[in-house]
Amino acid sequence: MTAHDRALHGGSLLWGIKASLLDYVRGMGDGTVEASGGASVTDVGIRFPSGSDSPEPGSLAFRGAVTLTAHGGMLHVTIADPAIVETSTGWALEIVDPHDASRRMAFATIAGFDGRRATGTALTHDGADLFFGPYQRGTAIDDPSIID
Repeated sequence: MTAHDRALHGGSLLWGIKASLLDYVRGMGDGTVEASGGASVTDVGIRFPSGSDSPEPGSLAFRGAVTLTAHGGMLHVTIADPAIVETSTGWALEIVDPHDASRRMAFATIAGFDGRRATGTALTHDGADLFFGPYQRGTAIDDPSIID
């Protein structure tokens, strides 16, 4: 069964986003990591269930959102409806654009994807901009994987 078949038949995306970031937010007095829309927070990351509508043919779409909030709301980042998308230069991890829900943005590049696990996942310029400064384009983030 291919990754696309697994996703269509109930596979989920398991993704830690960036473990050190989640730990930082959880360690703040007012920090929260909240899942919604079918996503759930687990001990090893966020589980996003398969989605019905892929943004591109051949891509793997997932649904749900996670919102990171801290510093009295100064940190407020939502990552929603991730998708692993094949591009002309390899693979990308896309999310709904938090500034325009009608658009998608490339959040991270993926150096390799074997149909089950991504490797070499790193923030794009747009992905880094969501965090207002502590990360730059190319910052390594947790590699997502598809689980049954």
